[in-house]
Amino acid sequence: MRAPALSKNKIFFGTDDAFSRSVEIVVTPVIFAAIGWLIDRWLETGPWVALAFGLVAFLGKLTAEWYRYTNRMSGIEDEMTTSRPTNVRGLDRPEEIDDHLPTGVTLEERS
Repeated sequence: MRAPALSKNKIFFGTDDAFSRSVEIVVTPVIFAAIGWLIDRWLETGPWVALAFGLVAFLGKLTAEWYRYTNRMSGIEDEMTTSRPTNVRGLDRPEEIDDHLPTGVTLEERS
């Protein structure tokens, strides 16, 4: 079973597979652009298919990383809120407003 994210060693927090993800962001569009280049050579067209494949692959990887990041951060936020101790001093209760005036004080104007 995997350990919770917050209980990991602080030195290695967040570096679990960052290098492999960064290599994926670079290598995947290169592979797709190479496939597009082969298609361009086969169809005898310009570099448009290679550029399109590379751009689509790059945007797809960025989108995947964005969703992976937001899901991971929401999991960490949920873990932090569930492990947070409850407030024993009562500061989380709504504040009661005392709108009574002190003795001897009135709101009437003096003449």
